[in-house]
Amino acid sequence: MNKISKVVLVFIVILTIVILIKQSHEVKVAALFIQFENETTEPEVEAILENYDIPVNYTIDCNSNISRGKYYIKADEDKINELRKDENWTSVVELKKGNYNIIMLSAEFVPDENFLTVLEKNNLQLKKAVVCYIHFGNGSPDRVVGKNCVLEKDAIRIKNELEKNEKVLIIGLDYIQG
Repeated sequence: MNKISKVVLVFIVILTIVILIKQSHEVKVAALFIQFENETTEPEVEAILENYDIPVNYTIDCNSNISRGKYYIKADEDKINELRKDENWTSVVELKKGNYNIIMLSAEFVPDENFLTVLEKNNLQLKKAVVCYIHFGNGSPDRVVGKNCVLEKDAIRIKNELEKNEKVLIIGLDYIQG
């Protein structure tokens, strides 16, 4: 082997090591929490996910109890402003989605009579979200990018694309610790 070939080989080895070290320190995501509109079925969830470039295999766990905010209200901006005026009104999260806002609520608001009265007074309907946990990969405990987890930048891209879908309410990322 001549001197130039040895230098090229050493450079390739060093570059490979640097890439592997950098990849091992990048933030990885193991799954997505997605809340879909009321009555979204698992086949609909599968069809929605197929339309996005998810770089790894995944499994879907629908109607998961993993996430807290399972209830929501859809209302236009005028209704939201009316709700905010009511002294009994407390929202957890408000999102703008198309021509309306989505107000995400935790289960603790549902049995509250004052809250239900506010909804009835404003002619609004409380709906239950379909919560799905999308596991990347085959469930192996070894977290290898491209097999059973994705880099944070890819997960954020997927999240941003999915948020444009009408049936998607909220998306959260499940980061890998360590």
